[in-house]
Amino acid sequence: MNHNVDSNYRFTMCRLSLVAVVALACLAGPRPAGAADPRVAYAVDFKGYTGGSVLEWLGRKKFVAKQDADNTRKIVLSIHDEALVLEAKQRAFGLLLNETDVPGSGRIRIEWGVDAFPPGVSYDKGIRSEPIMIYTFFGKKKVSSGSLLVPDSPYFIGLFLCDAGRTDHPYTGRFFKAGGRYVCVNVAKVGERVVSEFDLGTAAKDYFKLSEIPPISGFAIGIDTDKATGNATAKSYVRKIEYLN
Repeated sequence: MNHNVDSNYRFTMCRLSLVAVVALACLAGPRPAGAADPRVAYAVDFKGYTGGSVLEWLGRKKFVAKQDADNTRKIVLSIHDEALVLEAKQRAFGLLLNETDVPGSGRIRIEWGVDAFPPGVSYDKGIRSEPIMIYTFFGKKKVSSGSLLVPDSPYFIGLFLCDAGRTDHPYTGRFFKAGGRYVCVNVAKVGERVVSEFDLGTAAKDYFKLSEIPPISGFAIGIDTDKATGNATAKSYVRKIEYLN
């Protein structure tokens, strides 16, 4: 969705098309957060797994595997210590989509971490892969992708953890320059548990010059090592995603 390397143009179009399809899907109603914090409008965590297929268990939480997310030769999904673990065994891109409507939320809080960053990546140098990214989609109005070959999409912001570089900087990709941004919210050390909080509402207004913020219309969890060097492996986890009022 955000790659600039011409040799990977075809893969990039697939990735960007997938984001567009996700944001335009029919959306389920919000689930009560069930959290003590009164600011929490919606929350998803990964407690309660007792064994069996992780993908089937995630399906009951309304996640759908896309691209390489269900290819166990490339990406291994597991539940450990009440967290969803994503591990890329080789060059891969996987996405777990959740088509849930979350109206009224202006901030996001994520508890997550990285056990291995994909080697050689740098958003500032245009080598754009990430061990984990949380995408949030806004509304249903389609914004031009900038290409006749890539479907248009609603606005979206993708948040990720980086091992170096700028934080809170809205990077643009090759496409969706009008409606998509990618932001490293924290520089994280390997093995460090990170709690990130980010003001999606303010960011969307600023990035996209909006007078009103469309309601949140879905989110996704991704891992991407397509542009990484060497063995192109990575490992990360997410324990909880909360959308706040």
